[in-house]
Amino acid sequence: MNVFLTSNQQFGRKGAIKAYGRPFESVDEMNQHLISQWNSVVSEGDVVFVLGNFAWDPETAEYVLNQLKGEICMMEGEWDQAVLDLIGTGNTQIDLIEEAIHVIPDASLCLSYWPLHEWPGKKKDWATIIGYPSKKYKTSHIENRLNVSCDFWDFKPIKAKSILGLFEDLKSSN
Repeated sequence: MNVFLTSNQQFGRKGAIKAYGRPFESVDEMNQHLISQWNSVVSEGDVVFVLGNFAWDPETAEYVLNQLKGEICMMEGEWDQAVLDLIGTGNTQIDLIEEAIHVIPDASLCLSYWPLHEWPGKKKDWATIIGYPSKKYKTSHIENRLNVSCDFWDFKPIKAKSILGLFEDLKSSN
């Protein structure tokens, strides 16, 4: 089993194409590419943490969930009402993380959709992993921040071990 991190797919949201400069002609093209990229790295037994902004409407969310591999654990972002509505019907395979900040002490990680200036473990050199899709909050080893917005990672979920290994390599080369 592998653990992956990602955010900001915004399946079904036409406005995401323009807002994030995505190279797609239509929402259907975007959705299919995002599904393909996801499934190219995630297997059935894997776990994917989605740090917000998964899907724009319940119908698209349900369709996409039936196409994606892996178990999905999701934190709420600013555009996730559709997924919350779907979860409310009991008709979904997403595990909702209800906290706005989710700490994984064994991995020295702090997960959040929103960028954080302070978080549990900051002074211990823990990493904060965020999903907020702004270029202002790109990954920075100096700030101990990893941004997993799919727009920064070829629309693929990132294997947690890979990105944390790169992060450690960058820190040790300074």
